[in-house]
Amino acid sequence: MEYRFLDKHYSIKRYPSNSNNSLKPWNAGDELTLIYLEDLLDQNSKIIIANDDFGFLATTLNTYTPISIVNNKTQEYALKANSKINNFELLSSQLVSPLEHLNTKHNLGLLKVPKSIDLFELYLAQIHQNLTDDGRIICSFMTKYFTPQLLKVASKYFEDIQQTKAHKKARLIVLQKKKTKQLIPLHHLNYKGNELQQYYGVFSASNIDYASQFLIDHLIIQKNEEKILDLASGNGILGLMALQQQPHAAVTLLDDSFLAIASSQLNLQAYNCSYIHDNTLATIADSSFDLVISNPPFHFGYEINISVPLGMFSQVAQVLKPNGRFIMVANNHLKYLPHLKHKFSTVKVLQENKRFKIYECLK
Repeated sequence: MEYRFLDKHYSIKRYPSNSNNSLKPWNAGDELTLIYLEDLLDQNSKIIIANDDFGFLATTLNTYTPISIVNNKTQEYALKANSKINNFELLSSQLVSPLEHLNTKHNLGLLKVPKSIDLFELYLAQIHQNLTDDGRIICSFMTKYFTPQLLKVASKYFEDIQQTKAHKKARLIVLQKKKTKQLIPLHHLNYKGNELQQYYGVFSASNIDYASQFLIDHLIIQKNEEKILDLASGNGILGLMALQQQPHAAVTLLDDSFLAIASSQLNLQAYNCSYIHDNTLATIADSSFDLVISNPPFHFGYEINISVPLGMFSQVAQVLKPNGRFIMVANNHLKYLPHLKHKFSTVKVLQENKRFKIYECLK
């Protein structure tokens, strides 16, 4: 889709592509951010951006060489794709993790408010650390998603909190006058006697989510399953439970989220595990695993989208050894069964309750 900013035209695409062509790679909040910036930008502007899903802000502001905080690999791939489409060089130094401390300070922070209040706070804490004393953070959101929690969290980091008028059902919160430095926050959980840690913004902050609990209660690792992949690993709880049944297994944890992988590393330090930060299984050799276990995500921000897990089913079949198993838990309303039957020789429902089903798929 085309967008014009400061007399330049940009072509922006979503990544991964979606069959719904009406979905834009930006929203009214992004547009309002650029409107706000028009009279603010100058040659001394140093910009840091967070939660820029498809690289829209980083692309339209590329002449300022902004820093992008990248949590998901999908964000990284989208930004790289859009930089190529628009013929500008994206430096590796412009992409930083959500836990990285920078050597330079920025006077403008741009934060597209995520669905998770926890993730909002983590991004806010990081930008706060890397903001000049007179800098400001511009947070954009759609008005229908506003919650007073945004202001409560913002007040922990800034004294001056101002809201703009609504524009196309979007608004901005502008934050200035930094308070005392805050540390990047962590959650602490206890589950079945295991003390777990996870960074803010990783799925299910206050407890192990109920779908994963249901899978854990019915998960039986077979003795010959020595190579295991925890797909969409989150804080690593499924991999950890598998290792407690099969302590000598080699477990690989893969997730699209950098913060999820970092949390998994906190929780499985004592085990022989490997970690992959990616949104596909493309880097894994065929016939590598005896077992793949997963509670795959279907919420992406405010969208419900099962195209990503559906795309992974073929990849799961490829990385499984002959007769390997894929064990997956899913909400009952998600119609995965016909898709699984198309990719695997045998598919059956191992367990179900009013909310969830556990599928066992054999290669």
